[in-house]
Amino acid sequence: MTHFIIFSGRSTLLEVPLGKSQTVHSFEVQETARIGFEVEDYDERVTYQISIGDIPITEEPQERRSRLEWPASPCLDGASGVTPISLRDVATGDVLARSLALVEPSKLSASAYEAMYADMRRISVELLLDLISKSRLALSQRPSLRSDNVQPLTARLELSQIRWFWNRFSPILADILEDPHKELRHRRSVRPLRPGERLLPDVLRRFANRGLGAREAVRSGALVELPTVMSDRNTRENSVIVAFMDLLWRRVDRSLKRARAERDMRFARMRSFRSDDAALARFTQLREEPKVARLQEIIDAGEGIVNEIRRGIRSFAIPVARMGRQDILDSFNSPFFQSQPHYARAARLMRAFLDATAVVVEQGDAEGAKSIETIFEQWVFFRISAALQAAGLRCISHKSVFEPIARDRFSVDLDRNAAVDFEAKDGRIVRIRYEPTILPRSAAQGIDSLYRGHSESPWTPDIVLEILVPGNGPRDYRLAYAAVVDAKYTRMNHVRKRLQKIEKYREIRSVDSDSQIARQVWVAAPIEASIQPRDEAITWSSGGEVNADPGDVILGVVGADPTDPDGTGRTLRALVLGILNHAEAYALSSRSTVAQGA
Repeated sequence: MTHFIIFSGRSTLLEVPLGKSQTVHSFEVQETARIGFEVEDYDERVTYQISIGDIPITEEPQERRSRLEWPASPCLDGASGVTPISLRDVATGDVLARSLALVEPSKLSASAYEAMYADMRRISVELLLDLISKSRLALSQRPSLRSDNVQPLTARLELSQIRWFWNRFSPILADILEDPHKELRHRRSVRPLRPGERLLPDVLRRFANRGLGAREAVRSGALVELPTVMSDRNTRENSVIVAFMDLLWRRVDRSLKRARAERDMRFARMRSFRSDDAALARFTQLREEPKVARLQEIIDAGEGIVNEIRRGIRSFAIPVARMGRQDILDSFNSPFFQSQPHYARAARLMRAFLDATAVVVEQGDAEGAKSIETIFEQWVFFRISAALQAAGLRCISHKSVFEPIARDRFSVDLDRNAAVDFEAKDGRIVRIRYEPTILPRSAAQGIDSLYRGHSESPWTPDIVLEILVPGNGPRDYRLAYAAVVDAKYTRMNHVRKRLQKIEKYREIRSVDSDSQIARQVWVAAPIEASIQPRDEAITWSSGGEVNADPGDVILGVVGADPTDPDGTGRTLRALVLGILNHAEAYALSSRSTVAQGA
């Protein structure tokens, strides 16, 4: 019987019989381990292909009597967590054997993950600053916004910040509630008259008109509408404190929803891996249970704060009026907030909290929830965005990246077909798109700028840069050039194979002109920061000068190393400058060709 064997050194990690069994076996392994594969008693008529995740192993197997052997190599480099390994029949595409590698990441991969996450938080804030400053200048509001007033927050971090703030604020609130600010207000109340009560002339006139004297009115017990003066808690200062607590409650509630969603996602992940495979169940429990426990602790504390805030709001016994951040800040200039000790302390704390979170960028909180491959793709997207800014372009608009969820509050995440637009000094627009779906021409007409050839399956390159040039009107732009960047968290010896696989993206065309618009195709990999065109005749300088014919289609590899942010920043800046320069040369060449033809 034919078996698929996975080994490391002299140890057999897993042995799986080939066939149509749905059982998937697992084994635990370190990311840095060198592992190899064998097909024992193989069929000479079958061409076998091993894939780790969706990346095929490029090494050719060696024939050793009745078995094929793929020599041991660090093929799990960059993998983390539950990683599928499959053996396929190349001719039919049938999966002959499946297994799951339970990969414990190395310290280097874990640090790269954290570095990419932190980098994306920083860059997203810088992009948002560009967008906010543009909109506020247009509205003649604040001329600038300091970056230290923009906070990238996860649900956990925000709940921790609010809990710390509330521990300082609640004792002051208790002092205020012992003797809250009141004002005397003229009111009219409806009640019976009391004996000996002194009545105003207008009340006596009303009784006289009804034929009653004052004594008869008292004896009758009739209800009378009378003017009175009453103390009232519904003052401006108390309304401001209640509005602030309502704002705080809404922030906690929003963060709690996101924290609960992450907890439930992790519970679902644990349930999905519960099976007869004890190693798989133990692996997921060891990775997920501590995070779930920490999340539950944060959620419990957050729910306690919500209850305390609600009690504080109810204790004032006044209506809740929602107020904007700036309205609350302006209210602290009132004489009572400045003179009364408890209210003054409360105002100082509230002002400090609001100033520290002038603009909040809520970001994905699911630590480790996304694979390192997905994080790398998104990191490259944000890194190229930062490179466009470093090259002098200005972020002017976005689609499905920053979602406004309240005034001065945004959430950030990348969904498929998300895009950010940058404006160059020469008027061109660079649109960077994340995982766009490239459709056939008939489906793309009227809804997209790009289409693909005759492939049966949709194309979803990781990143596409579109260069748009001004047309006849102020809002008229046409697509003139495109570049594709496919980000893969893989080693150098897999990169060239990946480049061959994505050469098809050269066939991406413009819906408007039907021309082959994708003039550059790159694989971005976590290798030493560098630009490596496949055609060695093409050179690329650090300033973005490209020694290539304007009509060339350029393919290559770009190194984007998460552990070298400075080098990666310089490299990607050179890449986007080169794309812009080659796009300009291509446009000039195309116009010259058209003129000659005319």
